[in-house]
Amino acid sequence: AAPRLPLDAPTPLRLRAAEFRAERAAALGRLAAARQHASDGLTLLADWQRSFGALDLQASLAMHGANLMFQGLSAAVASGDESILFDWSERARHLSQQVAPVRPPHDPALATDLAELRMLRAELTGSEWTTHPQVRALRDRVRERQWTATGAGDARPRVSLATLQSELDADTAVLSYVFTGGSLVCLVTTADTARIVALSWAAVQEETKGLRADLDVSATVRSGPMAAVVARALEDRMLRLDEALLAPVCAELPPGTRLLLTVPGALAAIPWGMLPSMLHRAFTLATSVSRWVHDRPARQSFTARSAGFAVGPRVPRGVDEAVAAASVWADASILTGESARVDAVTTLADRVDVLHIAAHGRHTVDNPLFAGFELADGTLFGYDVDLIPHVPSTVVLSACELGRSSVRWGEEALGMTRVWLHAGANCVIATPVVVPDDVASELLSTVHFGLIRGDSPAMALAAASDKTGHRTPFQCHGSGF
Repeated sequence: AAPRLPLDAPTPLRLRAAEFRAERAAALGRLAAARQHASDGLTLLADWQRSFGALDLQASLAMHGANLMFQGLSAAVASGDESILFDWSERARHLSQQVAPVRPPHDPALATDLAELRMLRAELTGSEWTTHPQVRALRDRVRERQWTATGAGDARPRVSLATLQSELDADTAVLSYVFTGGSLVCLVTTADTARIVALSWAAVQEETKGLRADLDVSATVRSGPMAAVVARALEDRMLRLDEALLAPVCAELPPGTRLLLTVPGALAAIPWGMLPSMLHRAFTLATSVSRWVHDRPARQSFTARSAGFAVGPRVPRGVDEAVAAASVWADASILTGESARVDAVTTLADRVDVLHIAAHGRHTVDNPLFAGFELADGTLFGYDVDLIPHVPSTVVLSACELGRSSVRWGEEALGMTRVWLHAGANCVIATPVVVPDDVASELLSTVHFGLIRGDSPAMALAAASDKTGHRTPFQCHGSGF
């Protein structure tokens, strides 16, 4: 029998009861009932989340809904109904993003704690950074201050499949990848069609083994007898990944169709821009389709009037990259050397439309909000981003690790890109793996020629890739068009 709980039972216990009911209904073949029980549980979780605005708290609370989400997604896939599947795909995307944060007020004490952490980050190496007592105390204090200061705003409503289709033009398609924990499908939506494509999760799993190592090696071994071997191995892997993920879903789309992708955490490591089917296509990895639809009126024009550039230490081509990119802007500011300090960069970010940072990234698996990039006086952390009053519309992170995400559980990916998006940026251009400095410099400086013309970030990145001939893992996150 289903567990009976008092009305004042703790929320985690009530969520477990909803899981039990959904699992039992699915076992009995009652798919509609399974979805309803899962939906009831997730509504309860959403009510709980509305009391929090901090990104890491929302993501942590979302873990309580993982089993409910997989049960609902599995029942949605089994239904074969495109509208139901789209609704549950958006539920998955909204699980830790449905509450819009209220930006915290300026907190001098938080800024002081972050400055002290910067000093310790520069002094400590390896595991000391995570185990040192003073670091742990400071990190805990920073988290607590952020939790206290960041309130929750209104819940972001989800759109229906019909609403999405009414917003799409003939040149745009939406690819909603859905992972159930054991299977993978993609809902392909255009203005007048929607179809579900079953994909081989086993094939994707096989090709992602060693993927990052191949990408890293290809970025470092670029000459000598092994270069051609490494390049061919990576090319073959990209082709197989394309056949598993993109070719089946793009088969009926006209060449050049723009693609809006939503992907689960299980696909966070895919370098989409390097897959053959993405050749000459503009694409973006959206936070959610619903957010893209709601934000669309504000993106009718991509006009940007000002750009800021910051170059961190030990980036060989960083200054050249910044100077070349800044040359196309009438209003451009460049921070290099000792001028590229955290306070100066955050001040610059507050007043420009486009922020471009060329720096070495620091990725922290246990809490990506402590990830960041190295500047003259230390690391600019994810928590520093929330201290910026007005975040630029477009952020370009020319750093080798800052696009990487930490997959906390099946559907959730959290990384520096999401920190900027959560803070209010429309789009972040970043890469999850190492890219050679000369390649990043040429590609990203060329992107600005498109941005100054008024091209969307996704169009500017695709045009820069075509012009330079560089196929890289740089990709747009958020509302790239």
